[in-house]
Amino acid sequence: MKQKDLCGVILNGGGSTRMGTAKSSLTFDSITSLELIASTLSKVTDTIIVNQNARKNVPFPVVEDIYEDAGPLAGLHAVMKEKPATWFILAACDTPFVSEEVYRHLIQEAGETVDAVIPVYDGRFQPISGVYHIRILDKLESYLSQGGRKVRGLFDDIKTKELSTYPGIDHEKLSMHFFNMNTPGEYALARDLFKKWKR
Repeated sequence: MKQKDLCGVILNGGGSTRMGTAKSSLTFDSITSLELIASTLSKVTDTIIVNQNARKNVPFPVVEDIYEDAGPLAGLHAVMKEKPATWFILAACDTPFVSEEVYRHLIQEAGETVDAVIPVYDGRFQPISGVYHIRILDKLESYLSQGGRKVRGLFDDIKTKELSTYPGIDHEKLSMHFFNMNTPGEYALARDLFKKWKR
């Protein structure tokens, strides 16, 4: 699959209430969480879009939600409506250590027989780290227009492939890929993890 067929989507919504400040702007040395995520996605795709509802303070193209207060699916929907691509790669703004290898594995498993590839880690679905085909757009729009908000609810109407094995990717890298920071304590842990990540 060519990079031009892929669009990286960084979901930068949410209120950051537990953190007390915008998670995407938290820094590691001199780079923000948002920039860390973008640096990884840029190794997989030439197109990176930030989904947020304020077009400021972000050095990337921004797409705002069409459906307000509708969670991560609204972000995916808005970007699909505006940006031409075949597959859309999701990342949350509070997952600074996403892995190129994990995303490449998901993309490798994508194909014409599935609409989405969803990673599973430690027995938990990780849909905000999945990849989604443009063909789901009509069903996604219908689901949102009817009040659907839960990501898992969309899976009833599309063909998903779940991946729980990641050949050749070590456990530490997987653990860091799925690590997310929602509290000041988790941010402190993330700063320690960054020392390992940048090596």
